[in-house]
Amino acid sequence: MPEIEAYLPAARAALAAFGLPETEPHPVGKSENVVFRAEAPDGTTWALRLHRPGYHALPALESERHLTAHLTAQGLLVPTGRRAADGAWYAQVPTPDPERTRLAGLTLWHPGQTLESLIGRDRGPETWHWFERTGALLADLHNATAGWAPPAGFTRHRLDTEGLVGETPFWGRFWDIPCLTGEERGLLSDARDHVATRLAALADPLILIHADAHPANVLVSGDHLGLIDFDDCAWGWPVFDMAVSLWGAANEPRFLELRDRFLAGYTSRRAAPEDVLTQLDLFLLTRSLMLISWCADRPEVVGAESEWKPGLIDKVRAAHGRIT
Repeated sequence: MPEIEAYLPAARAALAAFGLPETEPHPVGKSENVVFRAEAPDGTTWALRLHRPGYHALPALESERHLTAHLTAQGLLVPTGRRAADGAWYAQVPTPDPERTRLAGLTLWHPGQTLESLIGRDRGPETWHWFERTGALLADLHNATAGWAPPAGFTRHRLDTEGLVGETPFWGRFWDIPCLTGEERGLLSDARDHVATRLAALADPLILIHADAHPANVLVSGDHLGLIDFDDCAWGWPVFDMAVSLWGAANEPRFLELRDRFLAGYTSRRAAPEDVLTQLDLFLLTRSLMLISWCADRPEVVGAESEWKPGLIDKVRAAHGRIT
């Protein structure tokens, strides 16, 4: 992927398409998407995303807008989209990628900072109240989506058994990537089989979940907590959402206490499944499995395999041991 500055012409073209031709984009970050910050002449600040080619088709991106509009109406702090001058939610602009174009979307930039930028790598007791509040936030999200009837044509991917560990998982065949040793391939295949069996037995219905609510996507805005980056929102199990929020702390010495604070926040707003602890162990393992193929497919984001594979394999080994 080219450096972020190479996308400045595309960002300027996108802003013009959204009726902001005199607004200069400022680079923010380059990961799944290329993100810019833009301050309009009226003082409003916008987040411009140039979406990763081949990840989501236009109908799925438009469905994300329908979902966040519903959540905003329910009082949640989430991205609020702006339509382009032609009335569309997204504009296609030329980029320096091999695919030559990307879809660009514009959302209101809510003031604040991410939870990750606030607490860093610290997961000690002084941070647990933030995880309790995050649990309550996810409960509010699930309450808002569980009873919602999406409009006709709504489409998002499914993080069900097939989407997580089937033959063509949404994030790729983690057990089949070239950089694995024989022992690692066997471990991942065994873990995949175990997860598939356990998921097939779950009776809880799928609802629309955020699916990426780790601390870098939790926004602290004054006294309020919100969620940003709905790029991975999908049909999935609510406890998977919880596992994503907790995954980064799973190896902490006092993780069980942090987990219980998180669940206290969640259950203060919404009932959790009776087997929530068992499901959490299952989905913490599942998240590690998914991230292996995610990382393997994105060396421009995570670096060489030596930088991410040993830690993820260790997490899979530990999590698999806990549930078998």
